Parts: sequence; C-alpha cells; structure tokens
Amino acid sequence: MKLNRTVVRELARLADNERTILSVYLDLTRGWDDAETYMEREKQRLLPVLTANEKDYLETSLSFFHDTAHEIKEQNVRTPGLAFFADLGTEYTCTIELDAPPDPLIAIDDEAILHPLALILDEYERVGIIMIDASGARILIAAGEKMEDADSLKTKIHHLSKVGGWSQMRYQRRREKQIQHFSKNIAERAVVTFQNEHVQRIIIAGRDRMITALEKEFPQELKKKIIATIRWDLGGTDHEFLKRIRPILEQTEREQEEHLLNRFISELRRGGLAVSGIEAIRIALDRGQVDTLFLSMGLNEQLTEELVSKAEITASSVEFVPPTNGVLQQQGGIAALLRYKTKS
Repeated sequence: MKLNRTVVRELARLADNERTILSVYLDLTRGWDDAETYMEREKQRLLPVLTANEKDYLETSLSFFHDTAHEIKEQNVRTPGLAFFADLGTEYTCTIELDAPPDPLIAIDDEAILHPLALILDEYERVGIIMIDASGARILIAAGEKMEDADSLKTKIHHLSKVGGWSQMRYQRRREKQIQHFSKNIAERAVVTFQNEHVQRIIIAGRDRMITALEKEFPQELKKKIIATIRWDLGGTDHEFLKRIRPILEQTEREQEEHLLNRFISELRRGGLAVSGIEAIRIALDRGQVDTLFLSMGLNEQLTEELVSKAEITASSVEFVPPTNGVLQQQGGIAALLRYKTKS
C-alpha cells in the first residue's frame, strides 16, 4: 500500500478502542538482513517488559508481519522503508511502502504510532514531474527517494532542414506544428495524472524550446503549481535527477512553512484564526477547530505523537518545521491555524 493521508487517518482511528496495536517502522536501505536483525534485537528488548497476553500478541502480530515481508521479498518490491501495523482484535493489518527511510521503531501501544508517517508525508510531498524533449516525454511522480513513471509518450520531431528559402520555412512550420501537437497531448495527459495523484507541486525538465511549448499548453490551474523548470537530458538517470531536484523541493517546503507561519502571526496579532500554547491547542484539536498544526522537529516525541494522532483524526494538516525556525520556537515549538473560532 502507498502512503497517503487517507491511510494515516484510518490508522488514527484505531485509538478509539482499548486494544493493543503493533507498529513497525523499518529502514530497508541496508537490506532485509539488517532490518530483520534489528527486529529480533528489539523483540528481545520488549519481551521482558510485556505481560503474558502482550507477549502472545507480539509473537502473533510479528508472524503476520513476517508473512507480509516474505511476499514483498518474493515480489522484489524496492522501497527505502516500510511500515506495518496490526490490530489483532479486528484482524486488521496494514503494510505501507514508504518514500523515505524512517527511524526504525517497533512499539506495542494502545494506538498506532503515526508521527513518522506524518513527517514523511509533510517533508516528502508527492511531486509531479514532466521530462520532455524532441524524442518523447515522461510523466512521473516523485517522493522522497522514489520516482515512478505514470505515463510516457515517444515521438520524433524533425530537426530543421538545412535547405534554405521556402523549403526551410515549410519544414519550420511543420516542426512547429509537431511540437504544438505533442505538447498539447502531454499537457492533457499530465492534467489527468496529476489530478488522480493529488499533486500540488510540478517540475518540468528537458530542453528549453520544448519546455516553453509545453507551458503554453498548460491550463492555468496547473501553471500555478509549477515550482521549477530545469534543463535536463532525458538520458540522465533517475537517481541523478532526484539529487538535482532535492534542494528545490527543500526550498519550496521551507517557503511554504514561512508563508503559513507569517499568516499564523498575523492572525494571532489580531486575535483571529490562530492559537498558541499546548493546552489551548489540545482543546482546539479535540473540537476539530485546527486547520494547520505546526510542530517543531525538536519537540518531545511523546507530545508530538499525541498531537499528530489528534490532528489526523480531525483531518488537520500537519507541518513539521526545523527546530531552528525562530517564529515557532517563540511559541514553544507548537502553533495552530484554525478553521473557525468559538465564543469560549
């Protein structure tokens, strides 16, 4: 299963019962053997502090996980990280492929551990990519350390003829029509793909002339989502491309945070749709008032988990902000923009 906001909110609702939940996060960048060694070590650490029933639960839940892991290895699925959750009371299990390696974790609790999922969703938002040149185009979805083809189209746009005069002009017109037709086709495909994938950020890469032609065919709502256009050779590797765009994505994320925090300060100054202070934010979350919850990455992990779980249940957005951010630090590492205000 792919990581998305709907899955996280489904997991958040597991906290509504009194059953025991197993949460597993694995970093697979060093391979399955390393991950399995970590799991066995953590299992031995947990067993002495569990009751007899909890030990039974852990063993059974891990057997489900090992069955799932065997299937993933058999299918040769490549993913930098994996999350697994089990609620045996309802025979519920959930396996999620992660777009980036998480901090490894195995936990037994009365709710699913969600803050690593929320952090990956925030820091590694899915980005729509179009690579285009005269030989074809690729439409891709990138997130974290993964980039997958969603659509592609081959073409052959002729180079300008070396013949002068009317022949040159005729070939030029023909080529311009080819470029326009091809760009229109790609733009239409991208609209459908990016809508289906709920993409809010787009990067276009390729040759200058093709990029310009493609942008002309983009509908206005898609143009607003373009965060960068870069010159790129389609013969380059996906790994090289991800490395190239990572600083762009990080800058965009920081700019979004700054914009939202500036809005928070403005609302707070005029007594508007903003609230600060842990207790006030807890109350606002319980009431479903919070639109955007800001959490410092340096905040206490237990508090972060509590607030993220409340936010996911009420469909609030969560923004994780670097601990160096001065605005959020002045608020104790936590702040919120509200959907509405109450009288009390």
